[in-house]
Amino acid sequence: MEEYSIVDIPAKSAKKQISFSPFGTAVTKEEVADRLSANLYKQLSDGSDKFVTDAVARAEVYIGTILHWLNVQFDLDNATIREIVLMQALYELHMALGHEEAGREYRTQMKNTVIAAFGSFPDTDNTQTVQRAPAAQVVVPGKNPRSHKLHRARDFSL
Repeated sequence: MEEYSIVDIPAKSAKKQISFSPFGTAVTKEEVADRLSANLYKQLSDGSDKFVTDAVARAEVYIGTILHWLNVQFDLDNATIREIVLMQALYELHMALGHEEAGREYRTQMKNTVIAAFGSFPDTDNTQTVQRAPAAQVVVPGKNPRSHKLHRARDFSL
């Protein structure tokens, strides 16, 4: 099998690399903490502020990708986009500790907010479609003057 090695074959990716740089003021762990009770924040942060900042970073990557798909600028000073990032960060925190049901609520809220604000979401059926003019139209042909004779001939029996 060693003679069939693929180690020396260069790989070429056709996937588009998504690069985004969020504009505006970064989301802080204090903003996340303000959304939660003190006990819930302590539980979700697992006693480490780095856990929260990592969740915010994951949320920014995910929301940045969605906004890129929607052709929307990723501006954290925009109140709607900031709210979406915070909801996704809370979802990330809940899911990291295995709180699937609570996390799903934040994900649903985030998804509904994206749809309400921007009209679409990548994994839904309500994507915006461009209205296109039809390329052709079927037209019923006009009546053939010989059709009466044809029908009489078909109905003829001995």
